[in-house]
Amino acid sequence: MKPIFVRELKGYFDSPMGFGIIGAFVVVIMLMSVLLDPLGSGGDWFDRGELSMRTFFGIFPWVAAVVVPAVSMRLWSEDRRQATFELLMTLPIPTWKIALGKYFAGLIFLGCMLAATIAFPLMLSQLGSPDWGPVAGGYLACFLLGAAFVAVGLFVSGLTENQALAFFMAMLICLGIVGVGEMRGMISDMARENPQAALIHLFSVPLVGLGVLAAVVGRDKMLGVTVVVFGFIVNVMAHLVGGGEKADDAIRLSSPAGEAVVAALAQISVLEHFREIERGVVNTNGLVFFAGYVVLFVLLNVWSLESRRYS
Repeated sequence: MKPIFVRELKGYFDSPMGFGIIGAFVVVIMLMSVLLDPLGSGGDWFDRGELSMRTFFGIFPWVAAVVVPAVSMRLWSEDRRQATFELLMTLPIPTWKIALGKYFAGLIFLGCMLAATIAFPLMLSQLGSPDWGPVAGGYLACFLLGAAFVAVGLFVSGLTENQALAFFMAMLICLGIVGVGEMRGMISDMARENPQAALIHLFSVPLVGLGVLAAVVGRDKMLGVTVVVFGFIVNVMAHLVGGGEKADDAIRLSSPAGEAVVAALAQISVLEHFREIERGVVNTNGLVFFAGYVVLFVLLNVWSLESRRYS
């Protein structure tokens, strides 16, 4: 595993691509952190007169969803392009060790990207005395979320030799993960209005996603089409059957099922755990959640590679 790790990490800095990714990430997130006001605090960083990195951490999930796939797109796609993929698969090394070597290389590069933004907290320290607890918690949250995105990119990169396609697919998945977290409030309102439909969405959408991933890994188009069509029908029927105006208002507003969905959404929302750790609340739930994301996509990567190794 160590030779794979060293080879991949070295590959980032042997070409201008690695430095270009770090430079683009630093410039984009620093400028957006200073000039934008996505949190509604009143004006840009200078107008607010606020000595904090709240905006930096607030926009990081969206920036990372676009930039981190550029880090991981080459992990397997480059080997396929250079025809070294078959050589790797014939080595007397378990597939999971090769995958972990590549993943840890991407993880270290992610750490370098975050370390390159150290100028921001240093600037704050020169201007005043910021609260370092939330700063440390915010960086930990960024690293954990980025680690999950690297795992997503590793899995997608193993599916194609086209780096542009790997980047685009991984970016869509990461943006979807962040977007679902942003929609949590809307879904929670629906859970209180129509708990039956919300419960169906809560369980069917992840199952459909896993079904599509299984279809992609196994290259089974029929399974993919079947899962998507079935999921669409089930989720549409959830709103056509039951609930609606005929349901009792008191039941709809105070349904234990609706409250259960709201609680479940808080547990599965990436942004919920991200923001909790960002505030300095580092607990087992958040760490296990992000570790679960990493394990899931690394296992999917290994599974997809194993299916081709012995096919």
